Amino acid sequence: MLTSKYSVAALASFVVLMTGTYAASAEDLKIGPNGEALSVEASPALAEKLPADLKGGTLKIVTDPSVPPYTFYQADGSTLTGSDVDLGNAIAAKLGVKVEWSTVKFPGIIAAIEAGRFDMAITSMGDTPAREQKVDFVDYSTDGNAIVVLKGNPLGIKTIADLCGKSTAVLQGSVMQGLVEKQNEKCADNPINIQVFPDINQALLQVRTQRADATMYQYGVAAYIIKTSPDAANLEVLAFEQYGSGYNAMPFKKTSTALRDAVQAALTELKADGSYGKILAAWGMEANGLDTFTVNDGLRFNQPSN
Repeated sequence: MLTSKYSVAALASFVVLMTGTYAASAEDLKIGPNGEALSVEASPALAEKLPADLKGGTLKIVTDPSVPPYTFYQADGSTLTGSDVDLGNAIAAKLGVKVEWSTVKFPGIIAAIEAGRFDMAITSMGDTPAREQKVDFVDYSTDGNAIVVLKGNPLGIKTIADLCGKSTAVLQGSVMQGLVEKQNEKCADNPINIQVFPDINQALLQVRTQRADATMYQYGVAAYIIKTSPDAANLEVLAFEQYGSGYNAMPFKKTSTALRDAVQAALTELKADGSYGKILAAWGMEANGLDTFTVNDGLRFNQPSN
């Protein structure tokens, strides 16, 4: 596991007591790829809702830094950035706490939350009925999934049904794996050769090197990687159809109801004061925003997952 520690004081949201209220000055938070300034006023009322061991303390958040523009490393290879990082820092600022960021590959995140190694995760994880059996979720945005192929789409793949008889690389434990496996049940005597990897970059590499015919990933992430990474220049995301649209959600240990509810309330206040919208806009993700933030609403979209 790679671990990077950032206090909200250093990165994003050190909170000082001023005239009876907590306030973060504009320079405390920097959002978006251009480091735009954002001011977030802390809420003493929400801070009081936190568990005793977190009040005025440090919120431990874990993420997988391989999903730009949600979470990824800056050019230095060690500084985390992305819309999820900005949102996590803003939540911490609203709750009047510091934040410690850690990184774990996606397949291990739920187990780490269950074990109590971290307080929560923000990593564009889908809220699904299967995952709700293990953790609680606060839903914070939406996204859909699309097929990624070699540029020019030489095999003429149009829909997920066209993956039958082809090799498809997927991220282990993801909604995309569930979608491809569900389609495979319909392929009869022409099954999909499903290749499972612990990292989406490995799945993309299989397509780039023609060891797989396609992969499937969140549309926004795939489009961002192809647009910004020279290594992915020979890939194409099939934008004409998306599958398994659903929530991006923050997982919490089942017993962490006080923290879960405080984070949900913090999101609601960040929406009301405009901070939530500014963060999404800074990353070009306005269309992914929610009007209300629900808890364990995965059945609404009923995405498949492990």
